Amino acid sequence: MQRTAIQASPDMLTAITGRWTTGSARTATEVHPFRKHLEELQIGDTIVGGPRVVSLEDIDHFAEFTGDTFYAHTDPDAAARNPLFGGIVAHGYLVVSLAAGLFVEPNPGPVLANFGVDGLRFLTPVKPGDALTVTLTAKQLTPRLSADYGEVRWDAVVTNQNDDPVATYDVLTLVAKKES
Repeated sequence: MQRTAIQASPDMLTAITGRWTTGSARTATEVHPFRKHLEELQIGDTIVGGPRVVSLEDIDHFAEFTGDTFYAHTDPDAAARNPLFGGIVAHGYLVVSLAAGLFVEPNPGPVLANFGVDGLRFLTPVKPGDALTVTLTAKQLTPRLSADYGEVRWDAVVTNQNDDPVATYDVLTLVAKKES
């Protein structure tokens, strides 16, 4: 199998591959991207949601509700001794859940379902009082020829109040095509 390497700017790579690349231009539109049918979406369509402050009460409730009572989320003394955290931190899955609440459009529309998350990484601990913002960008559009919908891969970056990335991942959705 032969391989070819392409070296170019992020915008040029996006134009060549048809897939959004980190560093490429993002397009903020007046219409929420989740209100667009597959044919209306463009690579680079972006929504920014937030900020949302994470409270100690949020962390406590998530621990109680899910049963995830790992000491870094529930025991201030033990968490303070952890060299990675230095105190209570939010659950990674709480961060992802709060981020979803910042970008989801709640009304029925072209987005039919979320069918997964790829490449999830937690990069910076989130502490009580941190303010989260999420940037969601249409990364790849894949029509399904035999279905009335296609797949959309979204680049998600959650940042804190210092603009430090705290989580990165791809959200995978099924999006309806326009009715013929």
